[in-house]
Amino acid sequence: MRLFIAANCGEQFRHSLATQLDAWRLQLRVSWARPQNWHVTLAFLGDWPAELVNPLQESLRAEAALHSPLRIQPGQLGGFPSLSRPRVLFLHMESDGGLERLAAGIRRRVDEVAPDGPQDRKAFRAHLTVARIKRPLPASQRRLISKIQLLPWQPFTLEDFRLVESKLRPQGALHADLAVFPLGQGG
Repeated sequence: MRLFIAANCGEQFRHSLATQLDAWRLQLRVSWARPQNWHVTLAFLGDWPAELVNPLQESLRAEAALHSPLRIQPGQLGGFPSLSRPRVLFLHMESDGGLERLAAGIRRRVDEVAPDGPQDRKAFRAHLTVARIKRPLPASQRRLISKIQLLPWQPFTLEDFRLVESKLRPQGALHADLAVFPLGQGG
């Protein structure tokens, strides 16, 4: 099972972001992520053993109980490895360290369940991927990216995180929530 753990950005923010990106989607020749798939990845698990899904869910439920809902402030556009030569376009996500603490706790729990598991161990960076770029962009396209200025966002409240299964298909990944973990609720 190809799994990841994610924070959902909510329908209101998703709609606002999609509206602001509409004009750029027509001009930029990149692989835009579908709005229904937008999320903040807290941990990428990769090909996770099915027999460890239940123990993982129990551990994640316990971790969620330790965290209060978070105030998330979406920021401006960024790029990996850089905005001048991007392979990924994303929005910065600020939370006064809340997302970082949540991701660290989740990753500890994942490692406890499967210390030698397939999970990604790269440093966490709070972001929401909006596009991927397979080949280096021509200068004209890079100039367009440098002109993108998004309107300021209203913050939103993150009240839960999700364990998500991702099925890869030629027309794009299909994501399905396997479990939702409300923040700050024991039991």
